[in-house]
Amino acid sequence: MELVEISEENLEDFRELLGEDLSEDVKRVYYNGIGALDGNGRAVGALVYELLDSESEEDTRSRICFLMSEDKEISDSLENHYSKISVSEYEIVESFFELKDEEAAKVLKGYGFSLEEKKDEILTITLGEIAETELGKKRKLPDHIGNIGDLSVLQFRDAVKQILFKGHMGLMEDIPYLPKNWFDNSVSACVCSGGRIPGLFLIRKTPSGILIPALFFAYGPECNKDLLYMIGYSVQKALELYPPGTVVSICRRDAATRALTEKLLSKRPESQIYFGIRKEQ
Repeated sequence: MELVEISEENLEDFRELLGEDLSEDVKRVYYNGIGALDGNGRAVGALVYELLDSESEEDTRSRICFLMSEDKEISDSLENHYSKISVSEYEIVESFFELKDEEAAKVLKGYGFSLEEKKDEILTITLGEIAETELGKKRKLPDHIGNIGDLSVLQFRDAVKQILFKGHMGLMEDIPYLPKNWFDNSVSACVCSGGRIPGLFLIRKTPSGILIPALFFAYGPECNKDLLYMIGYSVQKALELYPPGTVVSICRRDAATRALTEKLLSKRPESQIYFGIRKEQ
C-alpha cells in the first residue's frame, strides 16, 4: 500500500471513491486529501480535510469531511499520516468532523475524537419546496438587481473584496480565491448602484447539480430590501433554469442565514449528523 497526497495530477485515481463534488473541492486552496493505493495503483482509501482559520489570527482548525477505506489497516495508515504529518505541517490545533456517515464517525472515535449527534447546520431542500414558500412567489424586481454574468471579472473581484473588507467572510473559507466562473453566473445575484456593486448573493452549482449559497451580503441604506430582492431574483432564475427536484443545500452557520431560514422555512424538519472533536499538539 502507498499513501499519496491527492492532487490534480492523481485525482482521477480517486474520483470514483470521492464522488464528483468532493473531487472538485479537493482542488480548492484549503482542502487537502490523503489517498491510499494498493499494489496495482487502485484507490482503496482516502481522508479529506479542510483547513479553517489558517490565515487569520485564530488557531488553525481542521474539518475532516471524508474518511473511507477498505479495511482498518488502511484507515490506521491514513489517520497516522494525518495526525503525524498534516497536523504538524499546518499547525492544526483542533480537528473536528461533521458527518452523516455513522461508520466513519465511529472509526474516528477510535482515534481519540469525541462522538455525539447534533442538528445538521446544513438545510437540504428542493427548488420545488422553495417555490411553495414566500420565497417562491414571483414578484417584480427593481432594475438595479441582476446577475453576476453581467459583471466583468474586475467588477466581480472588487465587489467581493469590498464585502470582505466589511468583515463578512461568507460561508466558505476560500471565498477570496474562488473565480467568478466557479459560481452559477445566471442564478447568482448582485446589486448595481451608481457604478458600485454593494450586494452579492453567490450560488455554487456543484458538478452533481446541487445549488449551494456561498456569500449573501449587502450594504448601504437599502441593504435589507436588497437582500430580499437578491433572494427573489435567484429563486426565480433557478426555477426558470432547473427542475423542481434540484437540491438546494443551505449552510446556516451565520446568524443572518439561520434567522432567514427559520422565518421562511420554519416547517422544514432538521436532520441529525455525527459530530466529534479532538485537540491536537
